Amino acid sequence: MTAATTMQRMRLLTCSMLISVSAINAARAQDAATAPAATAPSESAMVNLVRLLVEQGVLKKAAGDALMAQAEAEAMQARAVAASPATQTAQTALPDVAPGTIRVPYIPQTVRNQIRDEIRTEVLAQAKAEGWASADQAAPEWTKRISLFGDVRFRSQSELYSKTNSQLIFDFARINAQGPTNLGGGVLPYLNSRVDRVNRLRLRGRLGVQAAISSGVSAVFAVATGDDNGPISTNASLGGGLSKRDIWLDQAYFTLAPSRFFKSTFGRFPNPFESTDLLFDDDLRFDGVAAEFNAGSLIDDRLTLAVRGGAFPLDFGSSNFPDTNNLKQKSPVKYLYSGQVTAGARIFNDVAVSVSAAYHSFQSVQGRFSTPCALYLGVTECSTDPYRVMSPRKGNTLFGIRNIIADPANPNAGGAQLLGLTFDYDILDINGSVRVPINDDVRVELSGNYLRNLAFKRSDICRFGLAGAPQNNGGAGGTTLCAATNAQPFVGGPTGYQVKGTLGYDAITKRGQWSAFAGYRYLESDAVLDSLTDSDFHLGGTNAKGYFLGGKYGIFDNVTIGSRWMSANQIAGEEPFAIDVFQVDLEAKF
Repeated sequence: MTAATTMQRMRLLTCSMLISVSAINAARAQDAATAPAATAPSESAMVNLVRLLVEQGVLKKAAGDALMAQAEAEAMQARAVAASPATQTAQTALPDVAPGTIRVPYIPQTVRNQIRDEIRTEVLAQAKAEGWASADQAAPEWTKRISLFGDVRFRSQSELYSKTNSQLIFDFARINAQGPTNLGGGVLPYLNSRVDRVNRLRLRGRLGVQAAISSGVSAVFAVATGDDNGPISTNASLGGGLSKRDIWLDQAYFTLAPSRFFKSTFGRFPNPFESTDLLFDDDLRFDGVAAEFNAGSLIDDRLTLAVRGGAFPLDFGSSNFPDTNNLKQKSPVKYLYSGQVTAGARIFNDVAVSVSAAYHSFQSVQGRFSTPCALYLGVTECSTDPYRVMSPRKGNTLFGIRNIIADPANPNAGGAQLLGLTFDYDILDINGSVRVPINDDVRVELSGNYLRNLAFKRSDICRFGLAGAPQNNGGAGGTTLCAATNAQPFVGGPTGYQVKGTLGYDAITKRGQWSAFAGYRYLESDAVLDSLTDSDFHLGGTNAKGYFLGGKYGIFDNVTIGSRWMSANQIAGEEPFAIDVFQVDLEAKF
């Protein structure tokens, strides 16, 4: 039954009651004209109604007599009340009414409220029993625990190159992607270093679902665009003959928060640490497990303290290495282990100060030199192939990890080589910021970030001799770094830093809100992994320095337009490589 059906029944019931009253009045008039004096109408309407029902055969006489006796008793009681002085005084104040008019006594508000509540309870009970749609049952209960979030960004990007840049800069990312490559011969890919690319259009779309599973348990699932499955960028380049775009799994995790002080996260999730894009790109997601203890106001209302940690698998290795040999060997399991302590304080009630120190240790990512590998005999895999570099960009120092045995018949032929990282990476990451409010909405913030790769050892650069000489970032490059005489010094380094100033609103969600920023960064070749740092400054990678500035303005609620200018130059290497990047973004969030 629907609510409309119920209303229809109520209307029919009301009409039936009106018809019944009319019939009773008509019957009363007819009885008064034809009935003898002994059956004259009673002063009680109920008595008259019962008599009529007995005469019509609806009620038996015995039942009718019992009802009439009860009605007469109630009528006598009502007459006694009406005869009281108080009632008569009240009635004298009432105006005269037309014959046949029925007076309805005043019903107190408390009685009306009780009647309303009883009717509501009965209707809701019937609705639940019969499956009506109600306010509480308009949608399933689980939908109230689901929320959507996401954003769409349209970007115009221009890449401007110095006309004095070197034209002999290898594209190690493509070399790594195409597999074993003969670095001593053949045609190698190079990076574009002089031809400007203006107004390249890109799109980023992200959509996520967040669900409150139960008290202290939540889950998130999100997808995003992207040109490839690399770890950092989710931009999709437009063009390509209007072909369809790829969608990738961006996030999938759940969080357990048994108390307001502790939470743990499992799956694929955003960066759980306080850091800048000098170390980790904003689009980078972490796979694994993270935990956080946040003391909150446990210590003092003006102090904050949090401890974070996590274990993140980078590569579990092959379960069947080498593929073409029946003698299998263990493949390295690559991991990132991280820990961080953050502390903050509010001074003068308005100024906020925050500092953090983190240690990120990458396990089994450093390249290793293989045992002698006779590729000319048909061998396709060498012993340390699993130590090849993962998703390189540019900047890190690399070397050939295959110890290739020369072909006696053609000793200068070289061989198909793979590249690995020359250094190990254990990174100290220190961040600090000071926030000063200008008014209730606008604040100024000065932040700084210092990085150092504590595992960097200059002695590692030539530990495998000429065969393991670095392939980039080294003076004149190649074997001249490790030559017996006139060796060139290594010009890379393990340090990075960044300073940044920001003025404006914290989060731009309303029309007319704004923010502006400017800063300088310096990132040496082996301070961090070039595969995980910011993908925009110097078009990604390490071994770059320069300044950046930009701003953002809310043109509608949750819609912003912004721009950013980044001017970067190469730090190490005898060949210049300067790149300026200009971006204009139109972004909508929900």
